[in-house]
Amino acid sequence: MRPVEEKGMFGLRKFGTGRHIVIVIRFLAGRSGGAERIYCELANMLTDEGYRITCLHFDEKSERPFYAVSPKIEVINLYGKTKTKVHRRAEAISRFKFLPKSWQGEASWDLKHGFFLSQLEDYFRYNRPDLAISLLPSANTVALIAGQRTNTKVIATNHNVPKEDYESPKRWDPNPLDRKRRLKALDSAAAIHVLFEDFGHWFPPHLQDRIVTIPNYISPEFSSHVPATKREKVIVAAGRLAAVKNYIQLVRSWREVAADFPDWRVHLFGTGPQRHDLRREVDALELGESFKLMGHRGDLGEEYAKSSIFCHPAHHEGFGLAPAEALYLKTPVIFYEDCPGLSHFVKDGYNGVAVRRRRGVDGLAEGLRKLMANDELRQMLAENGPKSVSDFTMDRYRDRWIALIGKVIGEAA
Repeated sequence: MRPVEEKGMFGLRKFGTGRHIVIVIRFLAGRSGGAERIYCELANMLTDEGYRITCLHFDEKSERPFYAVSPKIEVINLYGKTKTKVHRRAEAISRFKFLPKSWQGEASWDLKHGFFLSQLEDYFRYNRPDLAISLLPSANTVALIAGQRTNTKVIATNHNVPKEDYESPKRWDPNPLDRKRRLKALDSAAAIHVLFEDFGHWFPPHLQDRIVTIPNYISPEFSSHVPATKREKVIVAAGRLAAVKNYIQLVRSWREVAADFPDWRVHLFGTGPQRHDLRREVDALELGESFKLMGHRGDLGEEYAKSSIFCHPAHHEGFGLAPAEALYLKTPVIFYEDCPGLSHFVKDGYNGVAVRRRRGVDGLAEGLRKLMANDELRQMLAENGPKSVSDFTMDRYRDRWIALIGKVIGEAA
C-alpha cells in the first residue's frame, strides 16, 4: 500500500498506512545520547513495519533530531509559551513562600510539567493514536497521566536502573511530588519496559504482570568495521560527559599511571555538562596530549576497532551501549564490578577487568595498568568480546517490540 498523507495537528503532515503509534520523549532537539538514538531508531523500525509513527517531544530548542528519522515520520515539538489556567495559578502560588509546602510542590510541578501535559493530552484527545510509547521518566509520567485522562494506551520504557530513576533525588525532577507521581503513574501503564529481567524485580508486586524485558541492541552499522589485528595504544571512553559516568575518576586514575606508559593515550568521546570540569582537571593534572577530549563523533566503530582498551567507570548504567559496541569489535572493557547494567554482560577475566570501587583512584589505575602491561591478557579478553554480546541484535529487539505492540493493541504478533 502507498503511504497516506493527510493534514495533521499543528499544520504538520502525517504519513503511513498502519495503526498510529506516537513515541514520546521530553528532550530530543540536537541530542546525541543513547536514549535519543534508541528513540529515533525505534521510530524508524516501526515505520518500516508499516505503522504510522509520530515523534513527539518538548524542547525549547527548535533543532531537528541529531539522529536520522525516516521522512515518513511526523516529528512534532509540543513546546510553546502559551500559559494555561493551571500555569498561571502555579505562578501565583510560587510567589507566596508562606503557603504550605504541598501547595508549593504542586505549583512547582505544574510550572515544570503542566504545559507539556496539557499539550500531550490535547494531542491524544484530538488524534486518538492506537498506542503511545514514552521514553524515560521525564516523559513517562506526563504520558501516562495524559493517557489515563484520554483513554490512550501507553507503554512506559525505562532505560536505567529503576532504583536510581524512581528513588534518587539527584535524577530527573528533584521535587518529591514528581518522584511520587513517577511511580504512581505506572498504575495506568499498558506495559512497563525494562532492559534486564532483574530490573523488573524492583517494581511493586501489582505491576509485575506488566513488566516486559527488551534489552537494547548493537546497531548493524558496527558490522561494517573489522577489528584491527594490531591495535593502537589507545584507551577509549565514550558517553555523555555527566557526573554519573564518572570520567573525572578516569582523569585522576590516568594521572597515576601515565608516566609509566608514555606511549599510551586516552581518548574520551562525548559532550555534556562536565566538559569544562574535565578540561580543567586535565589541565590541572598536566596530562597534556596524553588525555584528549575528542568531542562528539557519530560513528565510533572505527575507534573501537583500532583501540586496545575501553574504559567505562560509570556509577550505574541502564544498558551500557558503548561498552557493548566495543566488545562487539573485540575491545576489552575495564569497569566497576558493582555497576548495574554493565555487569550483566561484562565479566571479569572473560571479556573485561572488574575494578572494586572502594579502592578509588588506585583501583581503576591498577586495572588500567594490568591491561596495558599484558598483551596476551588483552588478546584473550578481546576474543571473547563478540560472543558475549551476540544476543543483542536489532532483529531480536524489533521482534520483541512488534510482539509487545501486537499484544497491547490487539494485533497478531
